[in-house]
Amino acid sequence: MLSVICAINARSDSRSTRLVQCASHWIATAGPADRLAPERPICKEATRIRQRPNCRGFLATARKNTIDPEKVAMASVIPRNAAASSTRQQTLTISAVLIALLFFYAVAFPKGGIKAAGIPLTIGYVFTTILVGLALLRAQRLSIPLDRLLAFAPCLLLGVWSAFVLASNGSESLGFTMAYFVSVLYLPFFGMLFFSALVLDEHHALVEKTFVWAVRFIIGYGIFLFFYRQVTGSWIEIPYLTVNVDDIGKLDDKYINRGGIFKLISTYNNGNIFGVCMAILGPLYIRLENKRYLQWAFYAAMFLTLSRTVWIAAILIILARSISQGIRPLALIYLTGGLLLVGGVIVGLLSFLGRDMSFIFDSNLGGRLYLFNVLNDVRIFPVERIAPLPEIVYLGVLLFFGIPGLLLFVAHLLGPSFLLMAEGVRVLSPTRASACLQGLLIYAIIAWADAAFSFIPVMMIFWMIAGMGFWYAHRQAFPVGSVREAAR
Repeated sequence: MLSVICAINARSDSRSTRLVQCASHWIATAGPADRLAPERPICKEATRIRQRPNCRGFLATARKNTIDPEKVAMASVIPRNAAASSTRQQTLTISAVLIALLFFYAVAFPKGGIKAAGIPLTIGYVFTTILVGLALLRAQRLSIPLDRLLAFAPCLLLGVWSAFVLASNGSESLGFTMAYFVSVLYLPFFGMLFFSALVLDEHHALVEKTFVWAVRFIIGYGIFLFFYRQVTGSWIEIPYLTVNVDDIGKLDDKYINRGGIFKLISTYNNGNIFGVCMAILGPLYIRLENKRYLQWAFYAAMFLTLSRTVWIAAILIILARSISQGIRPLALIYLTGGLLLVGGVIVGLLSFLGRDMSFIFDSNLGGRLYLFNVLNDVRIFPVERIAPLPEIVYLGVLLFFGIPGLLLFVAHLLGPSFLLMAEGVRVLSPTRASACLQGLLIYAIIAWADAAFSFIPVMMIFWMIAGMGFWYAHRQAFPVGSVREAAR
């Protein structure tokens, strides 16, 4: 596609690149009447492009064949180091392979590792530090965009306040305390300041492809393991890879038994943790996945977690996807039929488990209703010793860190979403940046039921998706984010 447009319009390299960006912008923005907004900075150029008979024919064909304009825009970016030496290119290849392997391991095998004094030390989290080191070695200059710094600022303030509360009240669990500070300080630091600004700048295409294959793996392996456990009565446990060495033989103790049927856990070792992570990365995966049967496999995996919270997240992903793509009459029929089918399967499954619909519409919120007693004694400065946060993470933060802690926690969790929307990313739009935004907001919603906040690798996935959202908003010539960025 890139070569065709350049062949049509080539005057010089810089001009052809600009024309490619304008053409891709035209594909993305032209409405039914094929009009462009005259006030946009590159629309005059795009108008001249579409006035050429041969180019109009090409663009019409592109729209008819539903060519992804984001891919055109990404293809139009000329590598900064095109004139690099052969030695540098070889180094780049080795670096790219290492980054792909480390990133794949971190997403696909998050539980592999050991435990020291009951504290899990996972290889995937260690690999994030290696990714930071590789990014620093490859970076020609250390430049962190302002929006990433603004997204990290509430995390830093939350960390400072949490440290002050910890020093005053103490903690009941060293393991949780370490996991908490890793979640609110290190992982935002990694996702915002290094993964988004450095790793993606150098290897965005590689990270995308690795991301898709990693999710495909955990879905396929999870579905296989689900049926394998029901049939054989045992798990497949590979130390340092699919399970922590200390958890071998203990998977049945992780609250994954639903009336004799064990939840889908994949390599995440817990159905709720797996489902929450899929809720965060799901919208982007569905956006990038071009095989329909693999998209349905993703939804099937979420359903097999047997978690009400995850089912709600799956429905939100489906609705957001449908609205973003534009609900056509046929698509609406498919959507309605699919939801009815899923509802029928759920009712049948509940009947098999000896339960009724009260399991879904549980007035006790699955034993979580007592957590709202925290609202009866709201304090500015807490007095409770810090303990592991409950499923409804907002109430847990209010209990252990007080009103200031809750406000900072909400700011740190919603900050990336608000900044993306402030930069022009719409929630319901068919773009990669919007897909990342949807994942972040869905997590903020389901955190009212089951956040799994301090469990590996929930926050690593969250901040990786946040970082990718910022990168997409800045780098793609698409009607989301800054159009001026595409014109440069």
